[in-house]
Amino acid sequence: MGNYEIPKEIKSKPKLMGLEMKELVILLIGFFSIFTFLKDMVHTVLAIPFMVISTGLLLWLVMPSSNNPTLRNYMSIILFFKRDKQTYHALDHDKKNNEKLIQLNRENNRKGEV
Repeated sequence: MGNYEIPKEIKSKPKLMGLEMKELVILLIGFFSIFTFLKDMVHTVLAIPFMVISTGLLLWLVMPSSNNPTLRNYMSIILFFKRDKQTYHALDHDKKNNEKLIQLNRENNRKGEV
């Protein structure tokens, strides 16, 4: 019998040049719109800086987000605009300090019980 390799990841998405197909489509549409539609709106003196900055911006959009590595930057922007602005989400800035205080409180309660 032949030696068959069993895939370790069944749910992996198809990639081309390290980018998923959806990201590649976003890049292609972005490049197409920049180099055709938006190019005419920029003065000829600023055309090259515009191309460089917009190319950098497009590449940044498909990079993983620094706050949430499972999402891309364009997904984070979409989630930011789709969020419910009427809902308050409290942020726990002192999470480590709170965990230490809770641990100390538990230890003090155990000493008081004995």
